[in-house]
Amino acid sequence: MLAKRFLFYPVCLLAFILILDKIFLLPLFHTEFLQAGNSVFYHHRKVLKERLFSDKDLAEKKLALVFGDSRSYPFSEKGIPQSSQKNWSLYNFSGPQGVPMYSYFTLKAILDQGIQPEFVILSLSPEAFDDSKGFINSPFLRLACDSDCLDHVWNHLSFRDKYEFVLDRVFSIRSVELNFGLFVNRLKSSKLKEYKAKNNSEFQLINYGKGEYLMYATTANPVEKLEKDTRRVSAIYMKSYTLGESQLPYVKSFLELSKSKNIKTLVIWPKVYPKYYENYVKYDIKDIWWKKIEGLTKEYGADSIDMNVSDACELFNDASHQSVYCFIDQMNVIWQNYAERNLKNR
Repeated sequence: MLAKRFLFYPVCLLAFILILDKIFLLPLFHTEFLQAGNSVFYHHRKVLKERLFSDKDLAEKKLALVFGDSRSYPFSEKGIPQSSQKNWSLYNFSGPQGVPMYSYFTLKAILDQGIQPEFVILSLSPEAFDDSKGFINSPFLRLACDSDCLDHVWNHLSFRDKYEFVLDRVFSIRSVELNFGLFVNRLKSSKLKEYKAKNNSEFQLINYGKGEYLMYATTANPVEKLEKDTRRVSAIYMKSYTLGESQLPYVKSFLELSKSKNIKTLVIWPKVYPKYYENYVKYDIKDIWWKKIEGLTKEYGADSIDMNVSDACELFNDASHQSVYCFIDQMNVIWQNYAERNLKNR
C-alpha cells in the first residue's frame, strides 16, 4: 500500500488548491478590491447610490437618472441645456457591458430608498440581449448582484450561466477575475494601496462627477480605424448573434416600475458606426429586437428613440461608441422634446 502512496498525490494537490482558493472568498476581494475597468465602475456605482441618497440638493432640483452600458457614459449634468441646468441633477448609473437586469435592480434600489426621479433614460444595446456572450455572469452576477438579486434572477438564467455561477463558487478565484499582471505591476511599484478606492486614480476620476465618464470616447477616429474596428466587433458579436430570453422581462419590469411611480421614461438605442449598424439590419435585429422594445415602451407609456436614425452626428471613437461631442446636441433634443416637454404638461 505504501508503494502506491503516489496515487494520492494528485488528490492531495487538488485538496490543497481548493483550500488555498477559498482565500478569495474573503470579503476583502468582494467589497473593495479595485483592479481596472469593470471592478472600478461597479464599485463606484455602489458609492454613487450612497451619494444620491444623501444629496440635499434634490429638495430643490428635479432628478434625472441614466441607466445603460458604456455607450451611455457621456450623458452628463453638464450636457443639460444651460437654461435648464440649474433646475436639474443628473446621476449616470451606466455600467460596462451593463444588462437590463442591472438597470432594473439599480432603479428598484433607488426607489426603495424613497428617491423619486422626474425623468429616466434607459439606454439599450442589442448585444446585451445575447445570452450566449456571457454578460450576465460577468460582470453582472460577479459585481452587481447580491443574494436577494440572485434569488430573483435565478430562474431566468440559462443553464450556461448557472453552470458558470457554480464554477465561481467552487473555484472562487474565477469570480475575482484576478489580474496577475496588474498585481505584479502594483507590487513592484509599491502601489498595492490602489486596490482601495481612495487611492485609485481611475475611481477618483469617475467619482469626480455624478457617474458620467467623459474621458472614455473623446477622440473622433478616421474611417480606416473605424472600418477595421467594425470588422473586429462584428466578428465578436454579430456573426453568432442570438436574441436571448433573459433580458426582455427586465426591460418590462423596469418600464412597469417607472410607470407605477409616474416617472417619465425615455428608452434609447445608442448610435453606432453606420457600417456596424448594417449588421443590425442584416441579421434582422432592427426588425425583431427593436420592434419588441418599441412595443414595450408603448405598452407602458414610455418614449423611445433610435439614435441611429434620429441623430446626425457622425463622430465616432470606435465602431460601438460615438464621440462624447455628439452628446451635447443629443441632450438638447432629449430635454426639449422629452424631459421638460412632458414635465410641463403633467
